[in-house]
Amino acid sequence: MDTQQSLYSVIIPVFNGEKTIEILSVELQQLFDSRNEKFELIFVFDCGNEEAWQKILKLKAKSPSSITGIRLSKNYGQHNATICGIKHSKGKFIITMDEDLQHPPSEITKLIEQQIKTNACVVYGKYNELKHSFFRNLTSKLAGKLLQKSIPGLHPDFTSFRLIKRKIALEITKMNNSYTFLDGYITWTTNNVTSIRVEHNNREIGKSAYGISKLIRHTSNIFFTFSYAPIRIVSILSMFFFLSTSSYVIYILLRKLIYNDLVKGYASIIIFSGLGIAAILFGISVLGEYVYRVNEKTTQKPNFIEQEEI
Repeated sequence: MDTQQSLYSVIIPVFNGEKTIEILSVELQQLFDSRNEKFELIFVFDCGNEEAWQKILKLKAKSPSSITGIRLSKNYGQHNATICGIKHSKGKFIITMDEDLQHPPSEITKLIEQQIKTNACVVYGKYNELKHSFFRNLTSKLAGKLLQKSIPGLHPDFTSFRLIKRKIALEITKMNNSYTFLDGYITWTTNNVTSIRVEHNNREIGKSAYGISKLIRHTSNIFFTFSYAPIRIVSILSMFFFLSTSSYVIYILLRKLIYNDLVKGYASIIIFSGLGIAAILFGISVLGEYVYRVNEKTTQKPNFIEQEEI
């Protein structure tokens, strides 16, 4: 297949997919053949099980023109691996999905049809029902709610099963951050985002690379990198304590001047220590706001993006 003319680029980060990616490859080929549409398949090996890379090499040998295999130098994580795949893609639309067959290739049709219907820049596959363990489902939902509340513009149905217009996808690859969160980058590039309900299969083969500890670490990294909420909370608390301390200092000063009934030296200790603490807390709130703005600067968010040229 001539990838220069590919309409769709399917990007799959691979960690432990040695038992699933061949099935994925076959099903994807069948899907796009049935639609009479061209596609390219990009596997990005994120330095997991070595057998997975050997499987990619075998698939590449069978289909040299339609499959690209990329091996990363070390484990960079799913989102970085996806961005690497985007940089190598040639399709007009980018489709991202997991390696474990929990994203049925047949459901890609729904993403495509929803994009055609809405002309959205990004279409998420919203799962009818998550087929993880009960505890994983619970923590995933809680993490999702937390991120939605703390990151303005984050689509409520964000998942790793997405269709992205090429122009938006390429803008995402230009961003450089201390922690990569693809869906956070999407909120910085477009609000023309929609979703469609899709099936989420049970995991029949292999084991998830996302344990609870990794999920918690992933969520906390996103929270502190993409959300202003932590710094804003510190700033608000600092200002509250600053006002409270300052008010108490004024009260002590007035009582000393009017009633003069305080123990000798008490007023001066309270005033100096109170003003000192108030100044420190006020300084923390100011520094917090500057830290947030430095973080905003270093994320290299684009000033504007041309969605369409006529």
